[in-house]
Amino acid sequence: MSNTDTYIEQTFEWWLEEFKPITNHLDDNASFQNEDDEGIMFETFGEELDFVAEQDPRCIWTYHHGEENSTYIANGFNIVNRLGYFITEIPFEENQIIDIVVEEPNYLCPNCEEQHWGAAGELHYEKFGDLEKCVACATMEELKEIENESANAN
Repeated sequence: MSNTDTYIEQTFEWWLEEFKPITNHLDDNASFQNEDDEGIMFETFGEELDFVAEQDPRCIWTYHHGEENSTYIANGFNIVNRLGYFITEIPFEENQIIDIVVEEPNYLCPNCEEQHWGAAGELHYEKFGDLEKCVACATMEELKEIENESANAN
């Protein structure tokens, strides 16, 4: 990211309205639906990938895994952690770096396999990640230790 780049993080609904992704005309069962219940995601292989590669680079978006099990749509053609592609009618600006939050980070407790989504998932990664267990699985001693660490950090 250069000094002239603008970082934008927005919602999926905002992105649909702002950039207007096109329908995947190659697959009647494409993932992600627009307001008309038409699939808008293109696959990462075969005829669909060939179609994506032929488009204006400023209209290509990549659906990818993010940190802590989150998923995002990012502007541009990316390969790392990709799950699919989108093509939009409206191009993004060259100096924009845009992340569209599709699924909030989650935390899967390796001890009890309980999933914690959104803000709770972020909190679990931040506070309990090193323990490798969720708040329900942590002992009172571990919870007190985390509380003391938080108090000392402030």
